[in-house]
Order: sequence, then structure tokens, then C-alpha cells
Amino acid sequence: LILTDMFGGTPTNIASTFLDEGKVEVVTGVNLPMLIKFAQLGEGPTLAAAAKAVREQGQSSIYIASHLLAPKP
Repeated sequence: LILTDMFGGTPTNIASTFLDEGKVEVVTGVNLPMLIKFAQLGEGPTLAAAAKAVREQGQSSIYIASHLLAPKP
């Protein structure tokens, strides 16, 4: 599993040349919660399951701070 910062950037473009179904996958747009999730996965899950878990962690860790911190009516 190759993790990169931004789709369309040089690291992703180079990593994409290594794509091999079931053997190599590239996840882009990586943030710190995604890296932590990846480190916690260990060697247990399949490549596809690891990629999905990392993506889901990234999506669930994005917030708009003012929405969380605004006083409740």
C-alpha cells in the first residue's frame, strides 16, 4: 500500500506506475489520522481492506471546526 499526499502530484503519478491489482494499491490525499490507522492495521487485513480502512479513516476525520465549536442554542 503506497500512501501519497495529493492526487495528480508527482509522488502519486510515480506510485501509480506500480499499481498491480491485489499486490499494490495507491491511496492519495493522506492525512495524519490515515497514517495512524495504517500503522495500527499491522499485517492482518488484505490490501483492499487496508486501503478501504485508511480511506474511511481519512473521510471520517475531516471536520469544520466552527461547526464543532459553535455554542449550542
